[in-house]
Amino acid sequence: GIVKFHWYIMMHDFGGRLRAQKEKDPHFKRFECLCILDLEHLTMGQLNSKTLAIIKEQAAIDSLCFPETMNKMVIINSSRFFGATWNLIKGWLDPRTAGKIEVIPSKKAWSKKLLELVDEEQLPSDYGGKGPDTQVVMDKENFSGNMKRLHTELMYLRGHGSCTYNIGAMEELEITVYTRSTAGAKFTVTDVNHSKSPWVENIEVKHSGTDDVSETPTHAIVTSTR
Repeated sequence: GIVKFHWYIMMHDFGGRLRAQKEKDPHFKRFECLCILDLEHLTMGQLNSKTLAIIKEQAAIDSLCFPETMNKMVIINSSRFFGATWNLIKGWLDPRTAGKIEVIPSKKAWSKKLLELVDEEQLPSDYGGKGPDTQVVMDKENFSGNMKRLHTELMYLRGHGSCTYNIGAMEELEITVYTRSTAGAKFTVTDVNHSKSPWVENIEVKHSGTDDVSETPTHAIVTSTR
């Protein structure tokens, strides 16, 4: 799952960036990154035993296979309940690594700190700088083949819910739903003003497995045509 994805990113995505930088600068020998971990939408329910097990395993992998790649990490927008969890997580980390991590809940405080660490022109605009917005960069970089943009929306449904996404001229859209809900949900795709007939209507998607959190979520493409 996510641990394998992290390994792939470190070995291939970061690896590719380092090799590209080496081609530009033959004297390039050292890489360190500054990480911003934004916990704005983190809920207490998400910090379960499965999540903590993933964090512990990933921390062990990074310590063994990718030492000294992190210069600094700033954890921002953390809730009060995160404090106790952070004390637990910090015990799994190498003391040298733990010393590089700073937790700053206050927006006023972290905004000032980030501008001390990152040039304003390089810091993303959604974190107080003048650089490209984080979501815009992710939309451009996380794709393959003919895909031009990739957007992920996390939805918690107790009755009904919706999300809106802007489609540009001459663009095509494919929607894939991933779920662990055995009750399932029905999905409809329409224009925001409901001025036309729905493109997709009442497509049901539900998890075909058990409630074992180690299972891969069920997924289905709800748009039969683009």
